[in-house]
Amino acid sequence: MENTNQQFSEKILKQFNSSFDFKRLAGSILSNWYWYVLALTFTVSAGYLYIRYTTKQYAIKSSILIDENQENSTKNLLSKLESGKESSPSVNIYNEMFILKSQDLINQVIDSLNLNVRYHSIGNVKETEIYEECPFRIVFNQGGYKLEPTTELIARQKAPGVFELRFADQVVSVNTDTYTDLPFGTLKIVYTVGPKVDTGYFSNGTEFKIRIENPMETNRNILRALKVTPGDGRTSLLDLSINDNLPQRGVDFMNALIYFYQKKELENITRSAARTREFINRSKGSMIQDLRTMDTMVENIKVNNEVVDPQAQSASYLTEKTMNEQRINQLTTQKQAIANLQQILSSNKNQVIAGLGVDDPILLNQVTLYNAAVQRLDDQLANYGPSHPSIQQVTNELASMRRRLLDATERIYNSLNISLQSANRNVAVSSSRIKAVPEIDRTIKDVRRNYDVSQNVYLYLYQKGIENEISMYAATNKSKVVIAPFSSPAPISPVNKNVYLAMMVLGLMIPTLVLVIKELLNNRVINENDIESLTTIPIIGSVSLSEDTNGKENSIVVGPHVRTGIAEQFRLIRANLEFMSASSEKKVFVITSSTSGEGKSFVSINLGITMTLAKKRVVIMEFDLRKPRISSYLGLSNEGGISGYLAGISDLSQVLKASGVHENLYIANCGPIPPNPGELLVLPTCKELIDELHEMFDVIIIDTAPIGLVSDALILSQYATINMFVVRQAYTVKDQLRMFDVLNKDKKLHNPAIIFNGVEFKKKYGYGYGSGYGYGYSYGQGYGATGEEPKKKKKNPVSKFFTK
Repeated sequence: MENTNQQFSEKILKQFNSSFDFKRLAGSILSNWYWYVLALTFTVSAGYLYIRYTTKQYAIKSSILIDENQENSTKNLLSKLESGKESSPSVNIYNEMFILKSQDLINQVIDSLNLNVRYHSIGNVKETEIYEECPFRIVFNQGGYKLEPTTELIARQKAPGVFELRFADQVVSVNTDTYTDLPFGTLKIVYTVGPKVDTGYFSNGTEFKIRIENPMETNRNILRALKVTPGDGRTSLLDLSINDNLPQRGVDFMNALIYFYQKKELENITRSAARTREFINRSKGSMIQDLRTMDTMVENIKVNNEVVDPQAQSASYLTEKTMNEQRINQLTTQKQAIANLQQILSSNKNQVIAGLGVDDPILLNQVTLYNAAVQRLDDQLANYGPSHPSIQQVTNELASMRRRLLDATERIYNSLNISLQSANRNVAVSSSRIKAVPEIDRTIKDVRRNYDVSQNVYLYLYQKGIENEISMYAATNKSKVVIAPFSSPAPISPVNKNVYLAMMVLGLMIPTLVLVIKELLNNRVINENDIESLTTIPIIGSVSLSEDTNGKENSIVVGPHVRTGIAEQFRLIRANLEFMSASSEKKVFVITSSTSGEGKSFVSINLGITMTLAKKRVVIMEFDLRKPRISSYLGLSNEGGISGYLAGISDLSQVLKASGVHENLYIANCGPIPPNPGELLVLPTCKELIDELHEMFDVIIIDTAPIGLVSDALILSQYATINMFVVRQAYTVKDQLRMFDVLNKDKKLHNPAIIFNGVEFKKKYGYGYGSGYGYGYSYGQGYGATGEEPKKKKKNPVSKFFTK
């Protein structure tokens, strides 16, 4: 199962690598740097505009301390006199948080500051909200705002003391300081005074946009924005915070909130004192009855809980719990050691296991044997090398021992789990008994109060009742303002640095995403990694794209005195072919491709010349009976040829022609293009022709039609020592490579190999995806760069590579 998952993961990774190349992506990024410059310019400009016209938000904060000791003395007494209950703090910090965020308290703040009415000055570009500098205010009567949820109106001062209001296609003139009935309520406009009021708005004829919200809507918005959180957890400090686009309005809101909160505190203290009075009177009446039942209660507690001495029994329970916890720690350590051992064994690595940490004798014996086998493997590797037959035997023995070790560790692991569960249950039982002892002891102590103490408590209650009446008239706040409300000096949103950083990241991401998508959508072979990820057929060589191959004359790039990079690449291919065919007497090489234009004829000619330079007699068979090209490239006659021989109208002497390139290189030309190439290839004369040529030549190179278009190459592959596929960079489609791989896996091809043709270094790493072809021809599309067919009597153009 593990091997299957690993193979599946490798397959997925291989498919991903076939469609995505990080090196090529990096090259694309470097070659398209100007995209990044344009994108960064655009996004940074957008960030500047966003900062310029976005409403800024400021943080308003404050802190108050809830003093638990600054409280009504009678209220403190209540927590001490509740019979049978533990005392609790006089202040619950979470209750205070809830009060600060209560709707009633927020409504009082909204009414006092008129926060449901907002004012904006209308400018040429945008509307700016104003607060302190606003020269007027709208005031509603007791009926308040009557519509749901929001009304917007435009106000403008027509003359001193007269305003024009526009709303819902209505225009109304309103005198200042005079209530006017409008559809959304009765209101008046009053001028505001203060050091920050800007009366210049009136002289400039500025219009104001007034947004009136329903107070409940404003309440909900404030509650969503207001945060009340505890301090550091060690004190009763509360932190208050809210965000507002107008800092002074936020500070005013926070001051008003604290004011109304403290006011509510005093009201709560008065109500608390009244409840205290009631409690004291009730407690005095029940005190006598409690004393009478004291002895009975102590006896019942001991009998019901089976306790004689709570303190002694508590120590016994604690000792038992400690022993079980030590046992748990030991078991946990052993369990971890077993898990680590399982992880080492599951990694299938042959390494010595040290520091086991488990006292199981069977496991220790197996580990000792395993370590000895590992040491023996290391010694054999050092003495004999990895290819020695005994290495596999020891490796198999180690694999078997790992399986036995895994079985043993699983048994021990399960046993440790059972022991661990038992110890945990014992700890839980001891813990529950320990927890119960303090409650029993406290209950007994509460009950064992004598009469003298009870009488003192009664007198104490009477005294505190008098004090409670006095404290009702001298109540003080329990909260203190530690940090007065203040606004952040700089806006918290938008933060210039963060906006520019985000825009720069976006500017980098946009072109990168475009390049990634472009890379993912690329379906052509770019480098060797694409080939290796799509097929297991080996690559026997790569042929670079020549920078000076614009015509037919340059179709030949090798010669006895040529030491260019391309010539050396063909020599390397020759060496690889010799190695692959070393065990075969016949040297028959079939060269094909997936489609036209991939350079198989170019490879055939130059490979044939390369073979002749090694003192071999070579014949190139122009078996592309549909669109032959080799004879045209070399300026040879097309008479006779293979088609005539297969049809029985020509003999072997009319098939072979001297290449004119090298004395040991001959061409078996195609001859007239037959109407039925496929039928000719399956005739017995085809095999006879190849056998006769094999007697005459050392190497036979067969240039066939594309295997992706017709079946000629499959028919001829049965005669081949090696079947070569020509794959052209940035031209061959990846699906064609998959087709080659399917043919190979289906055993339809013998000894396949790939030649990677037309390779440009920059294309391999993303510096361009051009599809131009530089060898001077394209299959089925004429000849050379111009598409003109060479003249028959033209001097053989390859003489520059050869000397007589």
